[in-house]
Amino acid sequence: MTHPRLAAPSLPKLVARFAVLLLLVLRAAGIYLRLVLAARGLWPATDAALVALQRRFAQRFVRVAVRYKGGLIKLGQVASLRVDVLPEEVSDELARLQDRVEPHAYAEIEAQLERELGASPSLLFASLEPQPIAAASLGQVHAAWLSSGEKLAVKVLYPGVERSVAVDLAAARVGLWLFDFLTVADLRQVYRELRDSLRGEMDYEREGRAAEEVARNLAQDPTLAAHVRVPAICWRLTRRRVLSMEFIAGVKINDREALEAQGHALPELALWATRAFLQMIFRDGFFHCDPHPGNLLVDPQGRIGIVDFGMNKRLAPEVMRMLRENVMATVARDPQRYARSLLDAGMIQARDRGAVEEIARIFFDPTYYNLTPKELSELDFGAYFRRMRRHFAQVRSFQLPDGIVMGSRALTLLLGLATELAPGVRPLDVIGPYMMEFLQENPNQAPNTDPPEAALQQG
Repeated sequence: MTHPRLAAPSLPKLVARFAVLLLLVLRAAGIYLRLVLAARGLWPATDAALVALQRRFAQRFVRVAVRYKGGLIKLGQVASLRVDVLPEEVSDELARLQDRVEPHAYAEIEAQLERELGASPSLLFASLEPQPIAAASLGQVHAAWLSSGEKLAVKVLYPGVERSVAVDLAAARVGLWLFDFLTVADLRQVYRELRDSLRGEMDYEREGRAAEEVARNLAQDPTLAAHVRVPAICWRLTRRRVLSMEFIAGVKINDREALEAQGHALPELALWATRAFLQMIFRDGFFHCDPHPGNLLVDPQGRIGIVDFGMNKRLAPEVMRMLRENVMATVARDPQRYARSLLDAGMIQARDRGAVEEIARIFFDPTYYNLTPKELSELDFGAYFRRMRRHFAQVRSFQLPDGIVMGSRALTLLLGLATELAPGVRPLDVIGPYMMEFLQENPNQAPNTDPPEAALQQG
C-alpha cells in the first residue's frame, strides 16, 4: 500500500531550527559569564539589572518555543521544574509555557492515521471529526465513532515531529554539556530526564500501557475507584503514533460554573483527585505526572476521568525507601534525620550534611507548617525562598533521584488545584491516611478512603 506523503520538516528547516537554538545556548553562556564577572566585581551591575537580564533571556526562550513548538514547549516545561539548576527568574518564566498550539491540517492527520493503521480512516471508523477536540505541541486528539456506536478519542502524533524533537534534544545536550562543570547538579542526568520524558510522550503504545497500569492499581481500592475513572484503550486501533481510547465526556475539574450547575461539590472533587494521585505516587510508585485541570474531567455522574498518560514515571524501590525515611523525618520535623535520609540515598555527600540540616530547619519552620492552600497563598514567600536558595547553593554534591522532579510537579499541580477548589482544607487531613500507610515498610492494603467529610467540614 502506498501512503499519502506526510508533511515533515525539511532538512533546511531543521538546520535553521538548530541554529536558532544554538544561538540561545550561546546567549545563555554570555549571560552566565556576565553573572560570574559581576559576582567577582569585574563587571559592575546592580542585582536588579542582573535579574532583568536573566528574565529577558527566559522570555526570549518562551517566544522561540511558542514559535517552533515541537519539543521546545515540553523542554521548557520540564526544565522549569529544576529550580536546583535554573535561577528563579528563569524557572518562573518557563513555567508560563502552555502546551496549547494551533492544530495541524486534517489532511496531515488523516495521512498519519492511514500510514499507522494500514487503512483509510473511513474504513476503520464509522465517523471521524475533522476538527480536533484538543491540540498540543506533539499531537492532537479527534473524536471518532465505531460502527458499534462506541465513541473514541483518537490521539495522533504530528507527522515528522520526531525529527524536530531530535534537533531540540541535540541543542539541549550541547547546552547542558557546556554548563555541566559550572553547576551543582549533574546536568547529564538532567538531559537524560528531558530526553526520556520527550521520547516517552511520543510513544503512544507506552502511554496506553501506562493508562492500563494506573487503572489496575486504582481498582485495588474499590471506594477510590468508584470516584475516578481511566479511559479504556482500544488496542486494535492503537499504534506507536496513534492512540485510540474510550471517550470520557465531561467538564474540566476547575470549571466551577458548570460543575456547580450539575450539583457537584468542588472541594470533594479536589480531594478525591488528590487521593488518587497520592495513591499513585506513595503507594504504587507509578504515577501520572501531569494532573492539570485539562487532564481531569468530571463526568455527569461526578466521577473524575484522568486522561493523557504521556507523562508518567516509575519510582525505583530505593527511591521509595528514601522517600519513606524522608517523609518520616519530615513528620517528626527532625533535621538530622532528614539530612541522613539524603546521605544514605547517595543524594548528598557527608561534607554537605550540615547545610542540608539547615535547609531542613528552614523547611520545618512552624510558620509554614500544615497551612491550608488559602493560608499559603496569603504568605510572602520571597524571604523564605531567598534563605532556602542561599543555603542550597552551599550543597555542592546534591543529586536528585530519577522521578523526584516529576513527582514534585504532580504534587505542585495538585496543590494549585486544591488552592482553587478547596482553599480551606489542610494538606495533612488529606494525605494523612496515605502517609501512615506509606510509612509502613511493606504497605499491603489500601488506606481508608471513606468520603472525606471531616476534611470538608474543616474547609
